[in-house]
Amino acid sequence: MASKNHNSPIWISTIAWLVIFLTLALLFFNFVLVNQAPGLLRPVSLSLRTGFGLVIPAAALILYTLFQLPGRLGKILGFAGVMLLFALGLAGLWASGGTQSILLSGLIPLSDAVNYYIDAQRILNGIDISNFSAMRPFFPGFLSLILWITDRNLMVALSILTAFAGISSYLASREIQRTHGAETAIFFLMMVFLYFRHHSGTTMSESLAVPVSLLGASLLWKGIANKHERTFLSGLTLLTFALNIRPGAMFVLPAILLWGGFFFRNGSRFSGKFFLIGSILVIVVFVLNNLIIKALAGPDATAFSNFSWALFGLVSGGKSWTYIFEVHPEVFSLPASIQGRAIVELILQQFLQNPSLALQGAINYWRIFFSSTWYNAYAFASGENYWVNEAARYGLYLLCGLGLWKWFKDRNDPYTGLAIVGALGVLASVPFVPPTDAYRVRLYAATIPFFVFLPGVGLSYLVDKLPLQWFRKKLVESDSYLIESFSIGLITCLFLAPMLQNANSMPRVAEAACPVGLKRIVIRFDKGTSVNILRENVSFLDWMPNYHMSVFRNNAHDLAEISLTERVTAINPPASLFYALDLLSNREALVMIDTGQALEAGALNQICGTWDETPQVANYNLFHAEMLASP
Repeated sequence: MASKNHNSPIWISTIAWLVIFLTLALLFFNFVLVNQAPGLLRPVSLSLRTGFGLVIPAAALILYTLFQLPGRLGKILGFAGVMLLFALGLAGLWASGGTQSILLSGLIPLSDAVNYYIDAQRILNGIDISNFSAMRPFFPGFLSLILWITDRNLMVALSILTAFAGISSYLASREIQRTHGAETAIFFLMMVFLYFRHHSGTTMSESLAVPVSLLGASLLWKGIANKHERTFLSGLTLLTFALNIRPGAMFVLPAILLWGGFFFRNGSRFSGKFFLIGSILVIVVFVLNNLIIKALAGPDATAFSNFSWALFGLVSGGKSWTYIFEVHPEVFSLPASIQGRAIVELILQQFLQNPSLALQGAINYWRIFFSSTWYNAYAFASGENYWVNEAARYGLYLLCGLGLWKWFKDRNDPYTGLAIVGALGVLASVPFVPPTDAYRVRLYAATIPFFVFLPGVGLSYLVDKLPLQWFRKKLVESDSYLIESFSIGLITCLFLAPMLQNANSMPRVAEAACPVGLKRIVIRFDKGTSVNILRENVSFLDWMPNYHMSVFRNNAHDLAEISLTERVTAINPPASLFYALDLLSNREALVMIDTGQALEAGALNQICGTWDETPQVANYNLFHAEMLASP
């Protein structure tokens, strides 16, 4: 009974702090993203989005000062600083209207991002998701839940995803500060921010995998600090969820399992109990992922079906994941249920013909992983200056070396041991997760904490050797059950998508007609999903969703597809662009419409226009809207 009275206030305090943190996050994000201040915040946000100059060390210094403040006030101010950092990173995207291969004008999803977004819309309409999203269904399911909560407002949903990353980064950094001081904590925080800022504001699975992996890393770290096996296993489970959300360096899981078996051996040589329980938890997560696939996509969908594509590239000497379709285009037209098996047969055939090519491919991938290209391990910690980028890269390698040296000096240090084991798991995965398949190690989002742990412990070792001990203040207390509470809430949300799909159904579509020669689409238009292009003589501050024609056209030249650039830059303002699910054809439509057309937000709209069937842009499903359909 006494134990119950003792624990109840802890949980009440935890829930209260969680509510405070989430409320503060909402207030800070609302202040930054709605304010649109043209003064100090705007240039700072632009620099934090892409810069690598003075703004990064300045932000680190401010956060370092805040993290040193004691008590609850210090926690609140430290959290406020972290949330402002992540909010400003997103604000920089919305201020610039930046464009990249997966994003048009700071909002419109492209390529993989649009597949996730449209499949989230399918879930909200009770429709099965595509085979693409079925490979990693947790993210479109989670996105559908956020869109449902926000009345399908994409801008608000993206803000929430970024806020989750900020909260998880704060919790992980505080846990590291508890054992290694503020220097290492802020280093970890800034490295995570440098990685995440490239994914903030996108409907990519990385935007969820990063916060989940950070929560997992927090619990791993906390489990070591408290020597608590259950907490460590919870962290391993969360890390497994992250690797199902964004598949990547899978060898990290067995590496941690083996290391944990030695760390929690309790006097024996190896803890078989820990290894068995951990293995079961990992397998359960993969089984749950498969069940979600069947629930959202149907019985024929399979998980990680694109892994065989990358494996064929490996056994072919280190080629791209698309190489299988270049040399065997017939495979692309096979049904998903038999495509994987056909590719596996081709992999075996290729390997048996020339086994040395697999080793050649692995060496090539490792070489690129440590190169000076945009595919290197620390390419995310960079800016526009080549020499600054190189200095940062070699500086991080030096810190990794110090981390290794620290382990050689004290092999009983569990934190350094975890950092090295995680790094080895990442390196072992490189041949199977080609870094050339995406810039800035995007495919490694679920294990990004292990990119930072090793140089982090190296920095801690360096600080310990310098006469700066009076700067260091460690937290003596963890944030109670805050990490566990937030993790449980986040993971629970991953399993609500099937309920949303079952609770919704295709809406009834009224009959309507279009003039001869025009096609009809039926879409739902929602607030916060479109970008508006306006003329130069209209006076306003460029900010999501409104941009001057010159800003939009200039950014559009950063698109990967030249033909798409030509199409969108030919749009005459005032015009609006947005992606939506056409309920008649069950395919996405990139609608380009006159801003003056009276679309009804939050309702079905029937539009007449033409599909752009030019082969170079056919995959984008451009729809040139002409008029609203008449009843």
